[in-house]
Amino acid sequence: MGKATQPYKRTLSGSIGAGMGSLFRASGRQYYILEHKMNSKYHKAGESQEIIVSQIELGRAPQCQVRFDESFTTVSQRHAAIVKDGDRWKLVHLSKTNPTFLNGRPVHHEWYLQNGDDIQLSVGGPRLGFIIPTGNKSTVGSIGLSRRLSLFRQQALKPYKTAITVLSVALCLLVAGSVTWGILDAIDDAKYKRATEALIAELKAGNEDAIKDIIEINQNSDAYKKEIERLRGEMRKWKPQIEDTTSTGKKATPPIGEITKCFPYVFAIVLDKIVATWAEGNIESKAFGHIHGTGFLLDDGRFVSARHVIETWYYYEYSGYLWYGLNVCANNGGKVVAYYTAISSSGLTFSFTSDQFKYNRNSDVIDTDILDNGTIVVVKKAVLDASDWAYYQTNEKEGLNFNKELSSNLQVGTELETLGFPQERGGEDKNNITPIYSGCKVARQGLDVDGTIMVSNDNTEPGNSGGPVLFKNKGVYQVVGIVSGNTYQKGRIAPISAVR
Repeated sequence: MGKATQPYKRTLSGSIGAGMGSLFRASGRQYYILEHKMNSKYHKAGESQEIIVSQIELGRAPQCQVRFDESFTTVSQRHAAIVKDGDRWKLVHLSKTNPTFLNGRPVHHEWYLQNGDDIQLSVGGPRLGFIIPTGNKSTVGSIGLSRRLSLFRQQALKPYKTAITVLSVALCLLVAGSVTWGILDAIDDAKYKRATEALIAELKAGNEDAIKDIIEINQNSDAYKKEIERLRGEMRKWKPQIEDTTSTGKKATPPIGEITKCFPYVFAIVLDKIVATWAEGNIESKAFGHIHGTGFLLDDGRFVSARHVIETWYYYEYSGYLWYGLNVCANNGGKVVAYYTAISSSGLTFSFTSDQFKYNRNSDVIDTDILDNGTIVVVKKAVLDASDWAYYQTNEKEGLNFNKELSSNLQVGTELETLGFPQERGGEDKNNITPIYSGCKVARQGLDVDGTIMVSNDNTEPGNSGGPVLFKNKGVYQVVGIVSGNTYQKGRIAPISAVR
């Protein structure tokens, strides 16, 4: 395969320029998704990457936006690129030693991509699906600002990490406008100002060395350093409540009320699909698309939910016949993997699978059952006790504070607060996620006999499960537990101290 247009060259405009456009002119810009089909050090099978820049590179080099580890020995440092060409994207083969395949056929130079295409780097190498979103999710504007900031950092800045150590384009993220021009206004010395203006013109024209020159010229300007510190202070004051207001042009303001400061870290978990691979090799897949539960981020980067949200088939006694069949599959030589997307009010999203999580299965009860055809099968039943937790480690640096010691020693009558999505409420519009607030009180001193926190009322409607249970400790909200189940109208909460 080979359909050459203009020779590929990494450019500043295709990376940083396109990334800036996706931040501040997002409503009409298209993007695409790369779905990883194999596990690697940096990516899990089923993981989706939203690509908002006009060019990316795939390979083992640290500068590649889609990077693979050294175990893929036949993947080159810079193996391939995906480049925007007009209204389309094309796959460009870069490696001089190893092939690139599109739908199983080698790409000799480059070839245009279509929705659903399969990309593979080298023989036996990693495979990716190329997906173009449709409908109301087809533009970058459907991605929340905080998520776009994260993608900008990962995709636009990564190839130029060394050049942007001190300044320039990264600072443009700090306010919804052109920070560079604000910095110019702060520079009194005409020498610095004229030099920087000239270099900005070169930057816009595609001169990548202009970034280094801007840094070098302005490093000695006291006014410039003061402006950087001022902008950093603004960001500390606004995060994580900054909202996407670029479409209205109005200045963003932090949410009102203290509990709302927790909202950006609480996620509606959407069950996308479940894939069951039976022992004899048959594969069955079922799509869902509804909110299945709640999850939340801790400040150590862990994404936490209830285990019965993530591995529902182990709780089939509470969940129905569908989950029973999946339990039989998982415990009789087969494999069950659930695919999820988590969305928060900030616009930050995660895509993950059930096999990425850590669990405590020690209290699972092993039993046998007889199917209608007389076959004896093994089933495993999980218990709604303190082991009802699941988490996986993310690279996020911010989240909810938590208090393990307090979670095991709560006093009777202590007021607790929860956030979640009961009966999918608060998540009806995926572009306007708002968790639902509710409250309860501790009903028993310390932990109950099953290791859970017993609370006075039941806030465990379907969808609320997995949400954070919060205690306001000296003015700071701290997670003390995870919404789990109920017994005789008393709520059950898995203490955060149980999560290991």
